[in-house]
Amino acid sequence: MPPTASFTYIVAISPSGLLTCLWYAMGINMETIAKRLTLKFGFIQASYWISQCAINSFAAVYLHAKHFENTQIGFILSFAAILSMLLQPLVASFADSSKKITLRHMLLTLMFMVLGLGLLLYILPDSFLLITVIYILINAIEYTLNPLFNSLAMEYMNQGVPMNYGLGRGMGSIAFAIMSFALGFFVDAFGPDAILPVFLLCYLFVILSTFLFEEKLPAFSAEQRALYGITEPSEAGEEKESSNLFVFLLHHKTFMVLLCGVAMLFYSHVLINTFLINIIENVGGNSSDMGLSLSIAAALELPTMALFILIVRKIKGSTLIKISALFFMVKSLLTLLAANVALVHVSMSLQMISFALFTPASIYYVNDLIEKENRVKGQSLLGVANIGIAGTLANLTGGRLLDTFGVTRMLLIGTVVTAVGFILICLSVKEPVKESGLVKEDEPVRVDGLVKENELA
Repeated sequence: MPPTASFTYIVAISPSGLLTCLWYAMGINMETIAKRLTLKFGFIQASYWISQCAINSFAAVYLHAKHFENTQIGFILSFAAILSMLLQPLVASFADSSKKITLRHMLLTLMFMVLGLGLLLYILPDSFLLITVIYILINAIEYTLNPLFNSLAMEYMNQGVPMNYGLGRGMGSIAFAIMSFALGFFVDAFGPDAILPVFLLCYLFVILSTFLFEEKLPAFSAEQRALYGITEPSEAGEEKESSNLFVFLLHHKTFMVLLCGVAMLFYSHVLINTFLINIIENVGGNSSDMGLSLSIAAALELPTMALFILIVRKIKGSTLIKISALFFMVKSLLTLLAANVALVHVSMSLQMISFALFTPASIYYVNDLIEKENRVKGQSLLGVANIGIAGTLANLTGGRLLDTFGVTRMLLIGTVVTAVGFILICLSVKEPVKESGLVKEDEPVRVDGLVKENELA
């Protein structure tokens, strides 16, 4: 595209929008780079979520076959979530402050640990203690990886690459949908012991996709920086150091309320996903029905995530978070009231306007809300809330509630907790203050983490 052309496009975050404009003006086609990175990010998400489907979504099926009770399964997944709550801030703080080790290299190191643990679980003889310890470690690291993937994508988007995050994440959802459907029938045909080999095979693709997620971006010469008025961090002053966790939380009190709301919002979401096999069997279904239900929910995530960059141009990101929070509550209530398998499928279809909407909206919102030097920490704390805290509380109490009171009482308590989370979300989510940067008064219009439109003539 010639430098004088007029165009409209979507980019990720301001002031990076100015960099994208300059690259276009210099004749550099950022759309090609963005498409490649979106496809690579989609590969990461697809491979990660099919592996998660096997090791996490079918955890109850696998562990039941190893003679674990519901309460014990809840404890295993709870301790995995607790451990991830410790790991995520540590890894995030290291990623924010490290100048030598890249985030991608950190991810690959953690992934090889997961692969090694998975092989041990497959090779070693069945033992209650070994299965418990290894399953906790695998899931703890898996929970830790998810927010780091988001930070990996945001690193490029913050540099002006107009990636479609929602489309990439949606590719993970559609892969999860296919895997859920296929694995349900696979388990019915070959038994729960097939779950672990499937996980190990899928995990090789997670490692490969992360290894391939790299793109060299064009660099500006000293003359170009002078011409366009670009100031390097070293020229603008000393680059700010990332805050330690205590100082960060002290200066982001409203964000802490948001995190509490997210944890309570996801309580019923985790309950339903972890004990879906029990919910399905309670209304007369089986593993195949569970796989179909998961696949319906995941497949319907794709349209919302793929079209998110268009939706957020019409509706504020903060409003989208509140809308999605409302439907988390509605989904939980419908699951509670479901009297047959078909109605469980209907309730799971609300994933389209709950989880699928909340995921990209919250990622962009936190990226907009938190200062540059603490963004990885912010994304990780979001993961701590929706995976760590929610996962711990839901799995720890869910198994006990299920064994003591049954499915209905468990879902009732989950719905009440999620309703409180919805209220906290509504109280804490405000429009973020736009940070100052390269873009001046005549910068492109910025809409909740997106630059709406740019014109170069």
